[in-house]
Amino acid sequence: MPEKGATMTITDGTVDTRLSSLEFWAKPRSVHHEAFRWLRENKPVSWHEAPEALDPNLNNAQGFWSVVKYRDIQNISRDTELFSSADGVFVDDFPQLETMLSFIVTDAPRHTKMRGVVSVAFTPKNIFKMSEDIGGIVHQVIDRVAPLGEGDLCHLITKEVPGRIFATFMGITDPEQIQYVMDAAEQFACWADPEYAHIGSPLQVFADASQKLATLAIELAKERKENPGDDLLSWVAQAQYEGNKLSVEEVGVFFALLAAAANDTTRHSMAHVLSLFQEYPDQLAYVMADFDRRADDAVNECLRLEPPLMHFRRTATRDTEFGGETIKKGDKVVMWYISSNRDPDVFENPDAFDVRRVNKFNPHQAFGGGGPHYCLGHMLAKQMIKTEVREIYTRMKDLRVGERDMLLSNFMNGVKRLPATWVPEKS
Repeated sequence: MPEKGATMTITDGTVDTRLSSLEFWAKPRSVHHEAFRWLRENKPVSWHEAPEALDPNLNNAQGFWSVVKYRDIQNISRDTELFSSADGVFVDDFPQLETMLSFIVTDAPRHTKMRGVVSVAFTPKNIFKMSEDIGGIVHQVIDRVAPLGEGDLCHLITKEVPGRIFATFMGITDPEQIQYVMDAAEQFACWADPEYAHIGSPLQVFADASQKLATLAIELAKERKENPGDDLLSWVAQAQYEGNKLSVEEVGVFFALLAAAANDTTRHSMAHVLSLFQEYPDQLAYVMADFDRRADDAVNECLRLEPPLMHFRRTATRDTEFGGETIKKGDKVVMWYISSNRDPDVFENPDAFDVRRVNKFNPHQAFGGGGPHYCLGHMLAKQMIKTEVREIYTRMKDLRVGERDMLLSNFMNGVKRLPATWVPEKS
């Protein structure tokens, strides 16, 4: 491993690969894709110094290995014995706080138990109920938005829809609680963005959002344990797997995970979908001409080209050779999905947006590289996006979407604002 503080550099200086730098992530996304293209071709496993968002006085302010090729990420994702999630999953390492939030920051056997219990709650009957909820909520949101004729689609739709759906899934009916969860979930992945700097350092921004979610999570988990209803949180609280049930704290962890993951990732994915279809109207016309047959492939292609999460991290549990490099025990290993989803070894013409890229030839890693941590809610997320696409483009005529205002982040491929105009729907 290179000495602490060392970083991989480009000898001719033409390509910026400073993945640790906030200045790098503030640049246009095209610069990032150029950097990852170079890394795939020249240095698929590379060492980088500690991220700028970390307090340099912390013990965890260490450098990391970047992995940028599809097959390598797949292998790391599936080898949980060698590459552990238990020490954190972000390159900006907040381990004490991460463990407060999510069972994705665990390994077997605890992760197996928790995921098994949660999976039991996803019965066909329960999934059908949630699917019906999605359609009704999307319709209600567009009822309010379609007559307006202009506005910020992030504020009006892409934040609102997953927030309302999440609240319904969890049995939350209080409008103030719903808004509280949506705002905390939004803040959760914004620790490096200047708009949240008034809260404090990146660590403080993350801690503040985590505490907000954790406090409400435990409160609701206790209620559902004692008085279960017909909602996802109650189903998880009551579910059993091999004789195991989740504790109140573990149910709370599930709530906090879903609040951050389901709310924020789906929100940003939908914003990218709207922007892509604005840029490629011919592809939108193709999808809408036979929506039921073509929508699934279109959603998968949008997710491939614009994955909601740009990375997840693992930690090596022992010394190993990987990609021609010696990775030491305790080294951080970062899997860059923003790169693997454009790997030409897997995807033909990878930088092109092509909704005709059928699913069997589009095994994207927007929900992870496989293995036990593959996203449990990926089917519901895709259904949510598909339902929004149908409703928006059926009712908001002549929709014209402006430029994306991007979140400053090395983790969330986030869109903060998306201005648009359309022909107001008449009641």
